[in-house]
Amino acid sequence: MPTKKFSVIIPSHNEGDWLRRTVMGVLENTDYPDFEIVVVADGCTDNSTEFLQEKHIPNVTLISLPVSVGAAKARNKGAHKATGEYLVFIDSHMIPHDANWLTELFLQLEQKNIGVASLCIPHLEEPDRIAYVYTVKDLFLEPTWEAPLDKNKTQLVPVISGACFGITKKLFDETGGFDEGLQKWGREDLEYSLRLWRMGYDLSMSPCAAIAHSWERKRTFEISWEEVDYNILRTVMTLFSKEWAEKVIAAVKCERPENAKHTLTELQKDQKFLARKNVLESQFTRSFEQYLEGFKGMLPMAE
Repeated sequence: MPTKKFSVIIPSHNEGDWLRRTVMGVLENTDYPDFEIVVVADGCTDNSTEFLQEKHIPNVTLISLPVSVGAAKARNKGAHKATGEYLVFIDSHMIPHDANWLTELFLQLEQKNIGVASLCIPHLEEPDRIAYVYTVKDLFLEPTWEAPLDKNKTQLVPVISGACFGITKKLFDETGGFDEGLQKWGREDLEYSLRLWRMGYDLSMSPCAAIAHSWERKRTFEISWEEVDYNILRTVMTLFSKEWAEKVIAAVKCERPENAKHTLTELQKDQKFLARKNVLESQFTRSFEQYLEGFKGMLPMAE
């Protein structure tokens, strides 16, 4: 049996009763011997954390942020507070489908060279609909899901979704966690997945356990294309090859020219970003071309 502690990190922004359902779902549907839950209330104003404030729930810690800081920073704050040797980030509208879900993540992360691990993700509303391989749809880095060739076998994948992102705390700390230079929402899981892959770590998905996700609940925050485009361009300028970064930049310029112009100007004079880019380039052991070749057929973006 596994002996290392897991920290289940749940960032949440105004999720209403979904947050309670997620916390209680993890507590009631997990058979892993040692785990804690860290809830990061990301500027919540809807009283969704009252159930945690009214009574003490063992092994559940609440971090309340006065204002929303967004997906990357909220996850990092949860990881900083976590005491487990293993971390898993899940959304605040998810319920474990299989009680052994943390054990399955543990088994993957114990494998040589696996940096990040995930599971299959059924729809809570339609359990027979299951999402498997998280990947990149197009030049706007839009996420999508692909069916694997084998739905019964653990396999290497191109991206790990933030909806179920397992990693050791040691590796998370060593690699700096999610990029806090990204703006509030959008592509932060792709950025970290690809960054780790280019550093030499593989990404793994097991279909042998599942954690279900609600796709029908209403989004609790506004999406700003200016922020998303910033995240897209920051990611490709750091992690893509020059050729492919130029393809993405051209697509964004065509679709939303003002966003592209503003972001490119900002990034080109951002000394902190440029220094980070240079440091990362010195740490990469794999090229973006190797990434495209290695996941041929699993990356619609490249087809």
